[in-house]
Amino acid sequence: MYIFHPGMKKKVYFLSGFPRAGNTIISTILNQNKNIATSGHSSLPDCFFNIESVKNTYTYNNFKNSKAIENIQKNLVLNFYKDWKQPYIIDRGEWGTPYNYKIMEKFCPNEFKIIFLLRNPLDIIKSYLKICMNYPNFYINKQFNFLDKTTLHRTELEEKIELIIKKGDFFDVSFFTYKNLQNKKNVLFIKYEDFADDPYTEINKIYEFLNIPKYKHSFNIKNQFSINGIEYDDSIHAAKMHKIHLGKVKNFNYPEIKLPKYILEKYKGVLYEY
Repeated sequence: MYIFHPGMKKKVYFLSGFPRAGNTIISTILNQNKNIATSGHSSLPDCFFNIESVKNTYTYNNFKNSKAIENIQKNLVLNFYKDWKQPYIIDRGEWGTPYNYKIMEKFCPNEFKIIFLLRNPLDIIKSYLKICMNYPNFYINKQFNFLDKTTLHRTELEEKIELIIKKGDFFDVSFFTYKNLQNKKNVLFIKYEDFADDPYTEINKIYEFLNIPKYKHSFNIKNQFSINGIEYDDSIHAAKMHKIHLGKVKNFNYPEIKLPKYILEKYKGVLYEY
């Protein structure tokens, strides 16, 4: 049952974070509350970027109607979710990059708040490697297969790790995003490990941060992620990137995967220094 009442405005908040850090499972749990709709990976940032890129066109520069562009941007967030009936929307995207943050800081229809999920980077790397083991056509495996093996000086495991952490990929961009948000007062940081240990407390932190009436959630997961009839189509990844483990919430740190010493030293203590 929705709690909308006359005069109530839909509120939109934002979820971001590291890959393999519990984004999908936390979204699935939040969506048990019929008054919350947490999206999958959202194309809203792309919409803003594409509208902003109009300013690079010949037509715009020939007749600079900047107010017209801004009018579209002002109404974009609520129009994007116009057909979603829930009063609280949580949009999942890369909202912590300097460009996206600046855009949403200006055009968010309500107080701009971000939930940012963290995880031990060593376990993120292991999670990616586990996917590599289970899905031969995963993009990291494909990139490795294209490498000239006669020029390699590292093991296959090490080469795949280098592909995972390379500049510009999800892992690297997430570190950049995290550093940009570290000192922002409108950001709630949630550690995946804390969530796995005590999901009740961490979920309640989200409710308190967003000022949403609390809900009694189940932390025994019975369904894969879906919202308003939309599911992930992971065929684009050639791997079930968003498949969550059903049952009780727990942390997976894959002890069977042994990382090389230089990676252990590189990321030891990183991220949780705050």
